[in-house]
Amino acid sequence: MSQMEEDASRFLKRVVWSLSSGLVWLILNLGIGIYYGWMIPEKGLRLGNILFYIWMLLSLGALIWINYRIWKEKFPHG
Repeated sequence: MSQMEEDASRFLKRVVWSLSSGLVWLILNLGIGIYYGWMIPEKGLRLGNILFYIWMLLSLGALIWINYRIWKEKFPHG
């Protein structure tokens, strides 16, 4: 393989990891929130709703941190 192919491969791996981690986060949070009824407070705000949204914000922070770690390495071409 040439250097150009290795760079393209590393770039595509970053894209795939970023997209897949984002989709897993989204599906996990939507699935849990809708299944247990924590996403939409229908009968007022309850402890389950509050804990769910705290979890969602903390896990979003973790997802942003993971994506930052994936993308912080510079490419050889700049």
